[in-house]
Formats: sequence, C-alpha cells, structure tokens
Amino acid sequence: MNHYALIGEKLGHSLSVPIHEAIFQRLHIDADYRLIEIPRDAFVPTVRRLIQELDGFNVTIPYKQEVMPLLDEIVPAAQAIGAVNTVVKGVKVCGHNTDVLGFTAMLRHYGIDPAGQPCYVLGGGGTAKTALAALTAMGAQSVTVVSRHPGEGQIDYARLNEVFSGILVNTTPAGMLYQKDPCPIDQAALPGILARAKGVVDVIYNPPETLLTAAAKAAGVPACTGLYMLIDQAVAAESLWQGYPMPADLTQTLMKELKLL
Repeated sequence: MNHYALIGEKLGHSLSVPIHEAIFQRLHIDADYRLIEIPRDAFVPTVRRLIQELDGFNVTIPYKQEVMPLLDEIVPAAQAIGAVNTVVKGVKVCGHNTDVLGFTAMLRHYGIDPAGQPCYVLGGGGTAKTALAALTAMGAQSVTVVSRHPGEGQIDYARLNEVFSGILVNTTPAGMLYQKDPCPIDQAALPGILARAKGVVDVIYNPPETLLTAAAKAAGVPACTGLYMLIDQAVAAESLWQGYPMPADLTQTLMKELKLL
C-alpha cells in the first residue's frame, strides 16, 4: 500500500481525504491519504521526515513556497509560478504545481473567461501566484495583485475600490470555514465592486458558498468557489503519483458522486 498526505498548518476545513479516497476506490488503487498539520516552527524537520515516509504529498497554505528548497528538483512550470502543491517521489523528490490546471479547468467549467479582461487577485501567497499564472495564460488583459501590504507592482484595497473593473479572484483565507474574517472585501465597499465585476472567483471551497460569491450571484455576476479546482488538481496529482492519465471525466464524476455539485 502506498501512503499519501496533505500537509499544511491548519487543515480542519480540508475535503482532500474523501476526494482522494474516492479516486482510490474508483480506480482500484491500493493507497491511503491523510491530513498532516505542521506548526511553522517544526516545518523543515517534519517535511524531511515525511519525504522518507510518504510516497507523495500535497502542500497547502502556508507552505507552497517554503517546501521548495527542501526538494531535489522543481519542474520548470512550478518554478516559473513560484509555488509547489504536489510532491512526487521518484529517483528524485520533485515539486509540481497542479493548481494551475485545476484553476483553469474551474474557470472554463463555470464560464468565467478572463481573456481581454483586467483581473485582480486578492492575496500574495502561493495560490495567488497560481492564479496569476493561469489568468495570464488564459489571455487576461492585465493581472494585478491586491494586498494589505502591497509590494512593487501591487495595490492595496483602497486603490482596488478606485480602479476595479473586470474579474475578481480571492486567494486569501477570508471567508473560509473557521476564519474570523467573513469576506476579503469590506462589506461597505462590496456593492460598488460587484457593480463593476464581470466575474468573481473564490478559491475557498469550504463553505461551498462564501459571502463573496453569494453577494456576487445576488448581484447577477457569474461566480464560483474552489471545489472544482480542488477536485481537478487532486486528479492531476494522482496522475503524477500513479504514473498514468486519469479518466477525462473523473473530475465531473467525483463532483456528482461526492454530492458536491
């Protein structure tokens, strides 16, 4: 039996175990999958141990960048993005990014097209890097990162309120189950933002509807949360671990079978 896992700091919201278990059952793969929470001060020694113990693992907040120096190799696509969410063990321990595939598939599934649109990404972590790469590849007119502490080329939330039009993507944990912040946008500013939105994407998947996406839909704006992305990137990760392509309709099948659609 092979052993896989998701590593992160806090994983109480995660749905990854039932998704991977469903893949194992459907494809008759002899494996298990578990959640491993790692405190920041124990990250390096714990990951070095897990590299020896596991056959592969996924990486989530806040470690998608921190894991990279601990690996033997990073595939060029993940290196260009600057974030790793899937680690594959072979002759070398190699970092991949299946989030871009999942993010792209999600937007296509929900009919949110960034081509020719200005896009604004909330947050500055590994998932924001994923969104930036995917939106650029899908033909976005521009992609601007929005942060409470903006760096070079980024803007803050006050500036977002002034300049926004186009597609809004939330990659922050605001609105996630157990998070105290219910929405990444100040609720007083939210109606004005949504009035200029062509689409809203929230990569949060638990809860299945966030305050942000519910408000967008109520305003008539196409919106989605991140469950499709979560499943699709898991399918891509399994393909890397097992060494063969997954069925083309597996993401759609799992959405229905897990009653998450």
